[in-house]
Amino acid sequence: MNTIRTFSTVLLATALMLTLTGCGDDAKKFQAENNVLRAEVAELKARTDAEAQAASTRDAELKRLQTAATEAVRLRGEITQLRSGSKDTESLRAENLRLKTENQTLRGATTAPTTPAPTPGHFPRESWSHAGYQSPEAALISAIYSMQQGNPKQYFDSLTTEEQLRMTKVWENKTPEEIAAKHVADTSKITGMRILNSQEVAPGQMMMSVYIEGVDRAEKVSMKRVGEEWKFGGYIREPAKP
Repeated sequence: MNTIRTFSTVLLATALMLTLTGCGDDAKKFQAENNVLRAEVAELKARTDAEAQAASTRDAELKRLQTAATEAVRLRGEITQLRSGSKDTESLRAENLRLKTENQTLRGATTAPTTPAPTPGHFPRESWSHAGYQSPEAALISAIYSMQQGNPKQYFDSLTTEEQLRMTKVWENKTPEEIAAKHVADTSKITGMRILNSQEVAPGQMMMSVYIEGVDRAEKVSMKRVGEEWKFGGYIREPAKP
């Protein structure tokens, strides 16, 4: 009887051990499967998070591109307006310049002083120059211009031989600077020379009546041909009455 009980007890223990052993294997198997599933879940979650982050980044980039495109359209519109305005400004500037030019031209036409035509025989001071000795008039103006310029040598060259001899005595003991200063002073108030008439008094010799403007004085001067040139013979004075 005891043997049977003992045997039954051993069988029960063995069955229990086998049962527990089988349960332990199943637990390990389930644990392993759980670990794999957890790894897959973690991987899927990480992938999902990465895809979500990528999608968020794409959305942000897309929004940035849309904003940039909108800004580009706005800037193109402003550039077009500015270019149009620039063309209008250039047109207005050109028109303004044209009108100013026309205005100045019209003002010049209406307000510019008219220059009177030169009168034959009239030589205003501003027209004086060393005109040479090809005519009695040119020789007279060349002489007075040399005085105005303070150039005694040139004045001396414009004189007849007789007048040169006379002036040599007048200039005796005077320096060229003193002679030049006197000539400049003598002509400073003269504003012009007007030849009233001229007549030939001898072959190659002319007497001219001149009016000296500025000092308001009438004089008679002698002009004489020397070789191929005319020279200034000085003023003709009436002989002193006894």
